[in-house]
Amino acid sequence: MSIFSRIIDREIPADIVFESERLIAFRDIAPQAPVHLLVVPKTEDYANVTELAAGDPALLAEIVATAR
Repeated sequence: MSIFSRIIDREIPADIVFESERLIAFRDIAPQAPVHLLVVPKTEDYANVTELAAGDPALLAEIVATAR
């Protein structure tokens, strides 16, 4: 189980700023910029963005729109 899954399952606390059925966005615990958020899909089906783009381009588009 990834650290992101543990945040989604609320096993690890996070400063969540957005959540939908398919995404979660939270503040980075070690930010490198004044605003540093992570937008993460609520699935472990994809190991990287290339797999995500091939497997679920709509989810990738939702991540980008949310990050914007």
